[in-house]
Amino acid sequence: MQMRLAMKRAQSQRSMRQRPRSRGVEAMAVMAALLATNATAALVATGANAGPRKNAPSEATAIQLQAPPPSLAAPAPPPPPAPMGVFGADMPAAGKLVLSITPVFANLSGIKMGTRTVSNEYIVTTVPFFLNPRQTVRIIPQNIAVATQIAGLNYGVTKDFAVVLTAGMIEKNLNALTFKGASGILPLGRSLPGTTSLADVTLSGVYRIYQDDVHRIQISLGFSFPAGSYTATFKDFLLPDGTRRNIRGFYGMQPGTGTFDFLPGIVYAGYLGPWSWGLGYRGRFPLAANSLGYSWDYLLEYRLRFPFGPNPSGGYRWGDLHEFNAWGGYTWTPGLTTTFRVSGSTQGPIRGFDPEIRGPAVPANPAFYGGQRVEVFGGATISGKFIGYDNATVAVEAGLPVYQNLNGPQIMKNWQAGMSLRFKI
Repeated sequence: MQMRLAMKRAQSQRSMRQRPRSRGVEAMAVMAALLATNATAALVATGANAGPRKNAPSEATAIQLQAPPPSLAAPAPPPPPAPMGVFGADMPAAGKLVLSITPVFANLSGIKMGTRTVSNEYIVTTVPFFLNPRQTVRIIPQNIAVATQIAGLNYGVTKDFAVVLTAGMIEKNLNALTFKGASGILPLGRSLPGTTSLADVTLSGVYRIYQDDVHRIQISLGFSFPAGSYTATFKDFLLPDGTRRNIRGFYGMQPGTGTFDFLPGIVYAGYLGPWSWGLGYRGRFPLAANSLGYSWDYLLEYRLRFPFGPNPSGGYRWGDLHEFNAWGGYTWTPGLTTTFRVSGSTQGPIRGFDPEIRGPAVPANPAFYGGQRVEVFGGATISGKFIGYDNATVAVEAGLPVYQNLNGPQIMKNWQAGMSLRFKI
């Protein structure tokens, strides 16, 4: 009996020792199952995501694909055009060529001495002939009509540098009144001569030295080449003695200058919204007098006869010219800009003289050239896109003087009008 009890007690102790071990095994089994489940889920998730990500771009790549590349981005619109009469403000894009055809017309009439308008009778009774001070002038210009047809090529070498070439034709027509004899105020008759020739050729470079979103500054350097005639002749011109002869045209009636001229310039321009504005300067400086083939005997005769008069030096050249511009513009709609421009100029008298320009005429005196002038102009630039020609532009401008202080007596300017047809190639 005791043995049985002992055996049961031993079995009971063994079972109690085995229970914790079984529970530990069961816990370990549960943990292993959970880990296996998590691993399987992770593998499934990885497999599910791996397929699409293999070919799908990243978020940054997707943003880059949605944004257009810089080369395809829309270019900034060009600045509004400057007035037609301002040189060096508008530049074509690199590699682009702009062909322009520019007719300009001007008219001169009336005589000024300084700022005072004087009559024909006053001039023929008081103004001496410069080669013979004992005689008064007897021939006075009444009207001059000037028409120029200029063709230009403006090529953008780079985005900041352009080359401009101009050439063309110029025509001038004179209405001159001749008074009878060596004195008095009796009119004798009129002459209506004209001159036509090539205009002087110019070649300039324009360089942009500064530009931001509003302002730009550009300089220009150029030269004028003497392609125009400076020895044009008047046919059947009426002289005070009643005869008609062929004589050399007056200085202001010559189509060309006969000199090589230096053409510097600078332009500042800006715009903000529809408004645009600018300032500009351009000069014209003859480098030397033209040559007219004087002989030494001819020069000596003039020196001995008129020791206090002009001293010939082998030719003549026009006075230095300075032109200043200020303008404002308003763009009503892309492709339509109107402008208002104020232009001021000053020029010295002609230096030297041409002995073939003879006769007691007001414009035969080289001292009666040059002076100061202020003019106002209104204009517009219209894009051809309004009529279906995107690469064409029409610019127009017209104006008149508001102030003239002339070395005179000298015929004064009345008005000027022009148009420019431009084609982008």
